[in-house]
Amino acid sequence: MQTNTSFVTSAQSTTANSGSELVQSTSANVVQNDNSALATAHASSSVRNHFEQLAVEREAWESTVHRTNNEQLYVLLQKCYQTYQAMSGGEDEAGNLRKGLADYIKTKGYQFKSGTHTLVKIVKCVFGNDRRRVSAYGIVLRTALAKKISVIEIPDFIRSEGGVEEIRLAKSPNAMTAKLKAQAGAEAVQISNLGVFASNSLTSKLDAGNIGKTVVLICTWQADGSVIVRSVVQSDTAVNAALACHYSANKDVIKQVVEKQAANDEQIKHDAIAVATQAAVVNA
Repeated sequence: MQTNTSFVTSAQSTTANSGSELVQSTSANVVQNDNSALATAHASSSVRNHFEQLAVEREAWESTVHRTNNEQLYVLLQKCYQTYQAMSGGEDEAGNLRKGLADYIKTKGYQFKSGTHTLVKIVKCVFGNDRRRVSAYGIVLRTALAKKISVIEIPDFIRSEGGVEEIRLAKSPNAMTAKLKAQAGAEAVQISNLGVFASNSLTSKLDAGNIGKTVVLICTWQADGSVIVRSVVQSDTAVNAALACHYSANKDVIKQVVEKQAANDEQIKHDAIAVATQAAVVNA
């Protein structure tokens, strides 16, 4: 995937050529300190333009493919990550970019705690004041940073980890990921039977290799309580999403069933030990 390097190149070029630009815009007796101040101002302007451009891309994503396609989101996060990498280090260019970020934050009136990570600040500059979104995207990029993921690998990294929500949930010790919810939901539906539906049309769609596997039926409720089956979906993604939703909607009942089953298993274990012990005493 081609990454956006124009910001980094532009920032470096601005700093490198600041002396010649100064000659063209000021008189010959300007002192060196003015040189440095103008270079910093140019860098701040470049950073401001950079974040405003990313914000425009974010708004375009939200208004078009937000609900159907995450690929543009991954590219935006990649650009946020690239911006952070460009600000890292002790070079003058990186220092000017950090100063530009601070100036942009001040201009926008954003408030951060003293320990807020720079990646989180960058995400907020791009995605605005939605705290949940900023937190989630910040976790994703900080996780990538901790794993030493390169800029070009960011979209693949997010996809391979199951998406933003999976990475966010993985950071919470008490939270279940969508995959774990799907697994729990799959176990729960095995003990439920709401009825059997069969038809020649449905049978014609059956692949023998899928016998025993879970599928999703798209149905329409009827006034008499029956349903009309409109279609069958066998996609793993759709099935797992449905199972995860089933778990979320019925988790209290599922937990009670699991706890009861565990208690029964424990009782069976104790009974078996008791029987074996008694048999040993009798045969002694």
